[in-house]
Amino acid sequence: MQGRRRLLLLGARRPELVDQPPKGLDIEKEKEEDEVDGYHIPKDSNIVLCPYVTHRHPDFWPNPEGFDPDRFTPERAAGLHRMAYFPFSGGPRKCIGNAFAMMQMPIILAMVTQQFRVNLVPGEKAVPEPAISLRPRDPLMMTLERV
Repeated sequence: MQGRRRLLLLGARRPELVDQPPKGLDIEKEKEEDEVDGYHIPKDSNIVLCPYVTHRHPDFWPNPEGFDPDRFTPERAAGLHRMAYFPFSGGPRKCIGNAFAMMQMPIILAMVTQQFRVNLVPGEKAVPEPAISLRPRDPLMMTLERV
């Protein structure tokens, strides 16, 4: 029963984990002329959305650079704009792997963390490298300690 409870808690925190790391950019082509927040957007303009920036914007998130497992509890997520967090894009172009990733992640994390404590080797730095998804530039050296 304890394992099931921990898995449910992990599942409630999975959005915070998905953002580590986010994809780099979303590029959309505006189909019609539009206006957003007083800015005119001509038809056929390319719109670039950057989840990395939005997911760390202080207007949406207190302590935006911190890892906060409670960030997406129902109480705290209730007031969020629906696009304040979009690791899989949104609308008709939302990634079809979204549901699979959100289901798979807590299961894999639960299986690994039941047996191991995973730590970054002291002195290792995760230097981000933007690509289709944001990832570490270099391999990260980790240690596994059996629990």
